[in-house]
Amino acid sequence: MSKIDWKEIYERLKIDSTTLIVDLILIAVILILARIALSVLTAFTSKIMRKAEKMEDESKSKNLQTSMTLLRSVGRYLIYFLAICVIINQLGFGSALSNLVTAAGVGALVISLGAQSIIKDMLAGAFIMFERQYAVGDFVRINGYEGKVISLAVRCTYLLSWKGQKIIIPNGQITTVENLSGVFNMAVVEIGTPYEEDSQRVYQILQDVADQYYGQHQDICFEKPFVAAITSFGDSSVNMAVYQKAKQRNHYRIERDLRMEIKKRFDQEGISIPYSQIVVHNE
Repeated sequence: MSKIDWKEIYERLKIDSTTLIVDLILIAVILILARIALSVLTAFTSKIMRKAEKMEDESKSKNLQTSMTLLRSVGRYLIYFLAICVIINQLGFGSALSNLVTAAGVGALVISLGAQSIIKDMLAGAFIMFERQYAVGDFVRINGYEGKVISLAVRCTYLLSWKGQKIIIPNGQITTVENLSGVFNMAVVEIGTPYEEDSQRVYQILQDVADQYYGQHQDICFEKPFVAAITSFGDSSVNMAVYQKAKQRNHYRIERDLRMEIKKRFDQEGISIPYSQIVVHNE
């Protein structure tokens, strides 16, 4: 039976533990440097975005803000990727170049195992950016969600709704986009009136209310309003509509105001707004 050389074992463990401690320190330094790089990137893009908000040219301002949010997103992915490659190299699993090749191979494997949605999100984000479908600061409706675009990242679009909710939509799942930040938005107010009422009289009243509102609010209205005499026949009502071009994102306010003014005028004129009723005839 051979004798155990405890001294040799001690020296080997001492060397291994020293190497492990050095590796852990270097890994910590790499992570700290990555964190600093992320902070610098965030500070730089935030500074540019604050300057962009003060620009007089709204189009250039939105494009610059969009570019900065995209740069921040791409930069974060790149910093994380490089940090992981350097850490793997420090642990002795090959050179940095071979790690990049390995990471690419692993990435291909991950894609084949179900990460296609990530690539789909990234490609969709690239097309959104290149085609300029919308930009940071635009008010949009995406897949039924409505809000202001606060960030356009590689994988996701971030909206802020009027309720203060932050909505995150993967770019690959975006099917329909309505950009509401055009020159004007159309305010549409549909009104149901009783069949017994004189439709011509109701039409004149609606035109009068709409014209008065336009005269008092030309700061938020484009052109004169248009009143559609009869848009449809309902089960219990003759339906009419008022159309008013509104300046950016003022259409909701105009719709609310017109409904209130029309209701007041109908009350003054003795015109009722129909509601569902069931009439029962007994023999």
